[in-house]
Amino acid sequence: RLSLQIICIHMALESSTLQLPSVSISPVIPLDYRDFENVYEPAEDSFLFMDALEKDLNFLHSLNPKTVVEVGCGSGCISAFLALNLKTSSRYIATDINPFALKASQKTFEANKVEVELVQTDLLCGLEERLVMKTVGVIDTLSQRGIDVLLFNPPYVPTPPEEMQGSLIARSWAGGERGREVTDRLLAVVDGVLSERGMMYMVALDSNEPDDIARIMRSRGFLTKVVKRRRAGIENLLILRLQRLPAAAPAAPPCARVAEDPPSNSPSSAVPRANAPAEPPEPRPPSP
Repeated sequence: RLSLQIICIHMALESSTLQLPSVSISPVIPLDYRDFENVYEPAEDSFLFMDALEKDLNFLHSLNPKTVVEVGCGSGCISAFLALNLKTSSRYIATDINPFALKASQKTFEANKVEVELVQTDLLCGLEERLVMKTVGVIDTLSQRGIDVLLFNPPYVPTPPEEMQGSLIARSWAGGERGREVTDRLLAVVDGVLSERGMMYMVALDSNEPDDIARIMRSRGFLTKVVKRRRAGIENLLILRLQRLPAAAPAAPPCARVAEDPPSNSPSSAVPRANAPAEPPEPRPPSP
């Protein structure tokens, strides 16, 4: 049986008024109920993720990422959204362990006319070989270059461990203890896969203990910030952004907390990196 928390959160996601990104191009999602029997259907967390990427579009454009990777692509809507709106010559790769998700994502990418390489794998396993490229006779690997933008909407709902071994659709949201079992596995390798200027965007709930995530990742040299937050039933949905701290940044205090992106009239609390693009201001509403 699904836990009461899963039922409450997903009822909230399904009943929420989905807020599509307001200025950017929204992707076509050419999927139906048959696809969603085995693939996570885009919901409030998906659209909040797109809102967060829309907020950071100018920043991401100035970053000019060479490699964008989405882990757990599901319907493919997140990668499609970024590819449609970023409009750089980035190489896009999307992974999922679920073969039905790869087929669904392929439909989405074709409908939106975006090029994304699909890989069936667990998180990032084996991706180094996939990213080997020869440019002017030089072999450029993941370890040499790294991922510039990493996207992750994990199974984040706290559940008993056995629910993580259920149906394919259940595995798309069942996150085990604190909803962190899959998230923690990816966070453990982020330092080794992100480029020096790389960014990671991920979905979390308050019950995933984002302050604990911030503390752990700061000890590994990363600043964690909340880009977007939205209420969903009994929980708060968050989009976190992780980026490397400068080498001279102080060690993590015992009570390190996840930072909030500042309002537009406040100075940024982020620690700037040398030679990194400036952080974007808060997006302004379009002129009437």
